[in-house]
Amino acid sequence: MAKTEVRMAIDPFKVVAQALNKVKKKPSTARIIAIDYDETADVLYIKFKHSKTVDNEALDEDGLILASLNQQNEIVGLTIMEASTFTE
Repeated sequence: MAKTEVRMAIDPFKVVAQALNKVKKKPSTARIIAIDYDETADVLYIKFKHSKTVDNEALDEDGLILASLNQQNEIVGLTIMEASTFTE
């Protein structure tokens, strides 16, 4: 049986680290439980906690890093647009 190699177009952990370095408000935990990357749209979705999202908040001046917030106003996920630019 041939071994299949799986790769992503970006390093999601590097993107998250770079994105979090650019913002003041950070998630209470940086433990990632789910990652999804849309290579065509260049958008990285990160989930830190299983929780219902009730609001979104831009965390940077350019509006490229959006936080998904739960009812307690905790960051439970991130949406990082133009994700490949965070690896440069």
